[in-house]
Amino acid sequence: MAGRKKLDRTNIHARVDPGTADKLKEIAQKLGYTYDNEGSTGQLLDAIASGELILISTKTSPKSG
Repeated sequence: MAGRKKLDRTNIHARVDPGTADKLKEIAQKLGYTYDNEGSTGQLLDAIASGELILISTKTSPKSG
């Protein structure tokens, strides 16, 4: 049976502010992480998780507690 190669991938779901998904796709597109001619959030997250892409905080995280 011919078909698409099944990738060993997992799905994650996150609750984010309105517009965040589009912003992440835009960032991915700018950095060259694309799939089907649009930004690939999955590739962007893989790059962050693997250390290929390093994030630098631009403001202090809020204190918890």
